[in-house]
Amino acid sequence: MKEGSYQFIHIDVYGREGSSQSKTITKKSGVKVTTTTKSRCAKEILSEQWREDGACPHINNPGEPTLLYGMPPLDVLPLIDEWADQAKDAQGRKLRKDANCVIIGVASLPRAMEDEFPQFAEDTLEWLKEKYGDRLKSVVVHNDESHPHLHFTVVPHIGERLDDIHEGYKASKQAKIDGKKKGEQNLAYIGAMRAFQDEFSKKVAMAHGLTRIGPARRRLTRAQWHAEKAQAAFFADAKAQHRSVRENAYKVGLKKAELKAQEIISNAQKQASAFGSKIGSWLAGISGAWHKPSANALATAEKLKVDAEAEKKKSEKVKAQAKEWADRRVAEVANQLTQEKTRNKNLIAELDRAEKTIYELSQGLEVYQERENKKNFKKV
Repeated sequence: MKEGSYQFIHIDVYGREGSSQSKTITKKSGVKVTTTTKSRCAKEILSEQWREDGACPHINNPGEPTLLYGMPPLDVLPLIDEWADQAKDAQGRKLRKDANCVIIGVASLPRAMEDEFPQFAEDTLEWLKEKYGDRLKSVVVHNDESHPHLHFTVVPHIGERLDDIHEGYKASKQAKIDGKKKGEQNLAYIGAMRAFQDEFSKKVAMAHGLTRIGPARRRLTRAQWHAEKAQAAFFADAKAQHRSVRENAYKVGLKKAELKAQEIISNAQKQASAFGSKIGSWLAGISGAWHKPSANALATAEKLKVDAEAEKKKSEKVKAQAKEWADRRVAEVANQLTQEKTRNKNLIAELDRAEKTIYELSQGLEVYQERENKKNFKKV
């Protein structure tokens, strides 16, 4: 783990067109100055993700993007239009062109941890799919900036509101419904987005040795900061060991299944070969019988017919026994694999309980530190 490394994930919302906002301030001299800012639209962001010509002037040498999941970013635009065309605002009116209609986010690692980025990207993708389901339309990886990172794009289902899948907006809206004032609505938004960061920390970042946020933001002492880094490193190692155990268990189980399958096939081939030899000897006997008097030939043919029926019944019995044996062996292998999965699941549960315990302890440490800071402030 790189010294002082902590997680970075951010989400934002965009409309089909950028909106313009003007702000007028009065300087001490009495002169009024008006500034206008224009927000970017979804198409601009998605074009930048796909490194379209002229879409990313802030990058000296844009590199080729990698599509990790879903469709190319610009192919999401028709889905955004489809959703926005049927959506309504809070007053039941058709959405404006600059109304928010898509969530776009970014998650990154420090350059010093770039060797871990492929696994970090896969873990982040699994979390995103679990969180957003098929609303997750595109995930793109970039490696041409200071930090290796991925961008993800999320579009609501038809009939849903953007508030339904954006934690901050959802919490703020509920606070408004509950009759809370604007300040309390903002606090609800902040609390929900903090929970979003906490979830990412627990499900992804901590397993890669990343702390929740840096020491300066929380005024941690050096000892507390090192303790938290040690905690993150512990979980990173534990997750890596668990992943190794799980992969080895899967390989062992798969190898056992392959060996049993080969054994079953080999036995079946031997039985088929033996049966084929008997068929051949019967045919030879019939061929030789036709050179004798017809009565003897008929008797021989009748005897061969009876023998053939007996061998057929014997073969069917052997076949049934072979199938029963094969089914039993396959069931045993499947049971072994199930037991391996159960052990892995128990290991995951045990690790999750340990994560929760240490996470609660760290939260308690933060509360204690905040209380001590207030006491010290009052003394001063």
